[in-house]
Formats: sequence, structure tokens, C-alpha cells
Amino acid sequence: MDPQSQFQAELNRSDREHHQPTAGAMIGHVTANLLIHSLKVEQAALFATGPAALFLDRHAGDWLNREDDFRHRLNRALRVEGDLVPTTSQQLQEFSMMEENGAQKYAAGSDQLADLVKDFALQLVFITKAIKLARAADHPGQEQVLGELVAWIKEQVWRAQAFRGKQPQEDLLEEE
Repeated sequence: MDPQSQFQAELNRSDREHHQPTAGAMIGHVTANLLIHSLKVEQAALFATGPAALFLDRHAGDWLNREDDFRHRLNRALRVEGDLVPTTSQQLQEFSMMEENGAQKYAAGSDQLADLVKDFALQLVFITKAIKLARAADHPGQEQVLGELVAWIKEQVWRAQAFRGKQPQEDLLEEE
């Protein structure tokens, strides 16, 4: 099978798996969310003002490194299990559930930080679903990395919410 045919077969499989859904498909959403969130973190770190700028100056670099590391680890875990790995910008944009808005960089720093924290909460929705699907598919490597990601995100939410003078779950999304 030539490369174009192989990629078309991958796209067809991806479409089927996103309608089931499978652990691999849900993890594809997680990795896409991580990448888009990283872009948003970088934007906020560059443009936020006020006290949030100081918080981001201290934590954004770690967030970027850790999200990138988790994305790479999850992609490897997908590949190990024979699951699909989103590898094109089109797939990543399609699978991400993060909302982007270029004008956000001009918002108050506190609003930019609040947006990043809400995105962390949104990521937890997808990660929790991915963990259940990975467990059902007997993919312990995926489940382990996802579990570590949940713990790390919850700590970042706690840290950012404390800085904002909020309780960890205050003003965040509820899973539907």
C-alpha cells in the first residue's frame, strides 16, 4: 500500500474510532488539547500584565515543558498499543476542544490566567474519559501516563486557583 493509501486508511479508522469512541481516539483529543493549551500558555506568558504576569513568569515554563513531555509520552503510549497518533496540524485542530482567541492576549492578566485554569479543568474531562477507555481496552501504559497527567493538572489547578484567591474547583467546568 502506498503512503497516500495508508494515510487514507488511517483517516477512515480515525473517523470510526471517534464515533465509538476508543481509548486511542480519546487520547488523541487529550494530546491535541495539550498542544493547543501550550500555545495559549505561551501567549499568556508573553502578554499578561499585573500579578498574573508574575505567576505565569514563574510557572508557564514548567507548564510548557510538562505538557510537551506528557504529549510525547502519550503519543508513544498510543504507538505502542497500535493506536492512531494525530500528527498533522489539521488533525490537532480538529481534535482539540480548546477555544482559541487571538484577542485574549490583550485581556487582563487575571482573565488570561482564569482562562488557562478553565482549560486545565476541561482537559480533565477528556483525560478521565480516556482513562476509563484505556482501562477497558487493557492498555495499562496509557492509563498510567493519563493518571500522572491528571495528578499534575489537579496540582496546577490548585496552585493557580490559590493564587487567584479561589478554591480548587471554584468557577470551573463541571463534567456533563
